[in-house]
Amino acid sequence: MKLTDAQTKVLQYLAERPTVYTHPTGPEISTALGHVAYWASAKLASLEKKGLAERVGSAVGGGNQYRITPAGRNALDKERG
Repeated sequence: MKLTDAQTKVLQYLAERPTVYTHPTGPEISTALGHVAYWASAKLASLEKKGLAERVGSAVGGGNQYRITPAGRNALDKERG
């Protein structure tokens, strides 16, 4: 499955971010990657539809929280070569 550069960056962020206490929200991912708060929204929706990321809840301050799925890790490994 071919991923865009932006989708790959979002998956890499999800794969590398510690999730001991909480999972990142779309706006957190966008900001961490240097973009406006809504940037990751469409990428996350697409990744979720493909089964590569999943919504795991809502943050206290608002926004959906996401994590990478095992299929997402496999897709990321294939992208890395």
